[in-house]
Amino acid sequence: MSAIISRGDCQETATQSPNIVLINLDDADHRMFSPELLELYPSIQSLAQSGIRFTNVHVTTPFCGPSRASLFRGQYAHRTGVRVNIPESPLSLGFKGGYSEFLRQQHHNDELGVWMKQAGYRTMMVGKYHHNGFDFKVPPGWDDFYMSNGGRYQGTYRFINQNNPAGEHTRNDLTAYRTDQETDDAVRLIGQHSKRPFFLYLAPLAPHRPVGPDFSLMVDKKKYREWNSDLRIPRTPDFDEPQLSDKPLHRRSPPYTQKEIEVLDAEYVCRAQAVKSVDDMVGRVVDALKKANVYESTYIFFTSDNGCLLGQHRLHNKLDPYEMSTKVPLLVTGPGIKRDNANHLLAHIDLTATILEIGKAPIPEFVDGKSFASLLTDAKSVDAASWREPIVIENWQTKRNRGKAIPCLYSGLRFYDQLYVEWATGDKEFYDLNEDPFELENQFDKLNDQEKKTLSHQLIASRRVKMDPLLTIIPRDVETWRSPDSAAVIGFAEDDSRVKAVRLEIKHSNGKRYWNGYSWGELPVSLKAIVKSSDQQMINWSYPIENIIDATAVDVVAWAIDDEGNRSERFELTIELPSK
Repeated sequence: MSAIISRGDCQETATQSPNIVLINLDDADHRMFSPELLELYPSIQSLAQSGIRFTNVHVTTPFCGPSRASLFRGQYAHRTGVRVNIPESPLSLGFKGGYSEFLRQQHHNDELGVWMKQAGYRTMMVGKYHHNGFDFKVPPGWDDFYMSNGGRYQGTYRFINQNNPAGEHTRNDLTAYRTDQETDDAVRLIGQHSKRPFFLYLAPLAPHRPVGPDFSLMVDKKKYREWNSDLRIPRTPDFDEPQLSDKPLHRRSPPYTQKEIEVLDAEYVCRAQAVKSVDDMVGRVVDALKKANVYESTYIFFTSDNGCLLGQHRLHNKLDPYEMSTKVPLLVTGPGIKRDNANHLLAHIDLTATILEIGKAPIPEFVDGKSFASLLTDAKSVDAASWREPIVIENWQTKRNRGKAIPCLYSGLRFYDQLYVEWATGDKEFYDLNEDPFELENQFDKLNDQEKKTLSHQLIASRRVKMDPLLTIIPRDVETWRSPDSAAVIGFAEDDSRVKAVRLEIKHSNGKRYWNGYSWGELPVSLKAIVKSSDQQMINWSYPIENIIDATAVDVVAWAIDDEGNRSERFELTIELPSK
């Protein structure tokens, strides 16, 4: 006998595995879908009113490429190895990432699409796939692959296998709006393949900023150019935060000018207008499911790859460990799910395990995420505060803020109602979100020694990978953590436990002499770098070079050593010396 499942007040006979639709937006922060703003988006609001809304969901690396790689593998970025978007970028600090690293690790052969296909699903990918380094080959996990490439909303370059199984390049007309095109594809695929279970991954670019300085290009101007143009960023206590003296020095910046605030407000309006087109997408997808008579047997997940700061803490964009960067919306509707709100601590990577469980697919042992399928129909059966262990929040890439590159390398723990962060600079932050929901007062210095020690040990214990140290050196012409004329070689190191030391050798560019700290000699000398904090997983290091004489450039070889004596691979770079 077939089981009986319900969706709201409806019932139907389940004869096959349920369909699953995962809608993953780009840069959509959780406040965009507050109850007040949801009224602007009737189709998305309908999801919230007919399903469960999770209000404490965080991405583990708040950055496009690493976040998507983590979602497809259900793993933290320190496990996938995809740490940055574009490894060649100076802002990536020498760390690996992008789809090129996803391929190098062979993850494309063992990820969510592959697992769902093996479970008997027709798999469909429409929209943004990964970030940087795509090889223009249809990945093995996707029956239907409709990738939109780059950051354009009009005239989008695409790689699709609609007519050619191996895929082919196409380009949208300059008048075609990207979100509408992706919706057309999704609706057609649902109509064509609704006779068997399907998994649809639908990833619009909105509300990510478009290529170039004009963020109004993210808007479908034919329909929504004037829509709610009087919207303004909510003036919450963290917006243009009045007091930043408790934040690490590299987190501080002057108050915004009126002109800067006007620009931020203008971008906020365009983001909302872009989401209005996503609302149309959601409505049309739901209509397509109903037309195909599969709506009642379909789960819909609505979320984002990361959040986005627009002036909160005087910061812009993402990458940061704060709520506006890590916290994302999550709405779920489906068989047996009734309207509810839940505040259980969830990670974006938990979606992977949840979708696999719903699809009756095995969950690989290496998956870090935890399935929350049981919460979908009975969230109140488990105490929200004790649902899971803390989530690791981590980032490697430097970011630009108000025209300057600022450090953004950290690892931390997001608890149910607390946040702890260790910066590579040695700075630390701790917030009690019950008392301070806007993360205004860093309480780390007020903790006692035992509390600080416990947090440090918890963070180390949360890394579920055994790794040798990693080390990078930053080219001197890269404007990141210091100006190019700074008289030091600097870099970064990382370990699963603690980086204890960084050693380096400096060879004259003629290849015949070695620097011993005072003069040139014929034998290699192991020099000790300056490490601000040797009790962390992520650190930055430096070595002064102002005293090096009789050379215009040197070849630097550096390596890190962890607390167990393990060494990193040797990182080599030629460094131009500052002119004297």
